[in-house]
Amino acid sequence: MGKYFKYAIGEIILVVIGILIALQINNWNEESKQSRIEQTFLKRLKIDLEENIANLESLIAFQEKRNEGVKAFIKFSLMENSDSIRMIFPHFNTVLRWDDMTINQVTFKEMQSSGKLDIIQNDSIKIKLLQLDQQYQIVLKRNETIKIGHEKGFSEPYGKTVNSMSFFVLDESNKALFPRRYSKEEMLVYQEEFIHDLTDLVNNQVFMNSLIGSKYSHTLVLGEMKEAKRKAEELLSLIKSELE
Repeated sequence: MGKYFKYAIGEIILVVIGILIALQINNWNEESKQSRIEQTFLKRLKIDLEENIANLESLIAFQEKRNEGVKAFIKFSLMENSDSIRMIFPHFNTVLRWDDMTINQVTFKEMQSSGKLDIIQNDSIKIKLLQLDQQYQIVLKRNETIKIGHEKGFSEPYGKTVNSMSFFVLDESNKALFPRRYSKEEMLVYQEEFIHDLTDLVNNQVFMNSLIGSKYSHTLVLGEMKEAKRKAEELLSLIKSELE
């Protein structure tokens, strides 16, 4: 009986050891699977971040250029010499143009909605992902508010005051579209017409109020864009280190 019990206990121990080994192998396989999924998401986040950083750099450069244009318009409005209107020619398109902002958050939103955000083991990356998303929302909300003001304060007065054909002809980048070569006298007529329209535009109270207001709002959104870019670069650096 003693030998039998020893044999039975040995069998039980072997079975338990086998089960434990199987469980450990299963855990290793699961951890390996989770690690591969984590690596895939990190690589996708890296691509999204690089795209967003490039977009933000472009938007920041344009916003800085627009701010210079706004200052030129305001400076002109305070000058008595009407000939100085030519100083705002280079800034005309920049101030009147609107570029929609796009932020690529496809991977982050997918992870968030599917509950896979916790698959990322590095807590610093998770925290910075959430902080960056908050910063993106701040920038997008501010940009949307400015867009509404831009349409009412810039686009509407411009559409009612300025003949776009004059500026189109004066803009040398459009020469390839001209049906013929315009004479110097014709160009002067277009120039005088454009100067007249531009003077009326600068004297438009709605336009100038919007212009002065945009000086402050654009400065705010510029600061928020730079902060978003800084946070995106920090997160990108962390993810690159994790992938390595």
